Amino acid sequence: MADRLSLGTYAEVLANLIARAASAGFRVTSVTGISLGGCVEAIDTPRRGAFRRRAHAHNDRRDPHFGWLCFLSTELGRLITLAGRTALFAHEFAHLLAPGSGHGERWRRAVTALGYPAQARRP
Repeated sequence: MADRLSLGTYAEVLANLIARAASAGFRVTSVTGISLGGCVEAIDTPRRGAFRRRAHAHNDRRDPHFGWLCFLSTELGRLITLAGRTALFAHEFAHLLAPGSGHGERWRRAVTALGYPAQARRP
């Protein structure tokens, strides 16, 4: 079952990403919530709300869950390592900065501004 994660757990990480985004000129969108173990749509239900990728962001402004970041893993260390690295978290946050752009140019600029240029390289 998917569970809510307290935003306070990642307050410092979020503050850092928001500051980087703002200094790069992005219109900062707040994170509404974080779901671990599945999609926010499955919270308070017996299902997991599985999806095919490791994580996703609800970044369509028409989505009632806009601003949520959902992670399949339930391990906090997958989101933020002991060394403070947050690549997966930053990857999904960049989707909130560039809604509807997929992994296009706007998203690549956003993830680079957050300090993760390797994420922006095309495969």
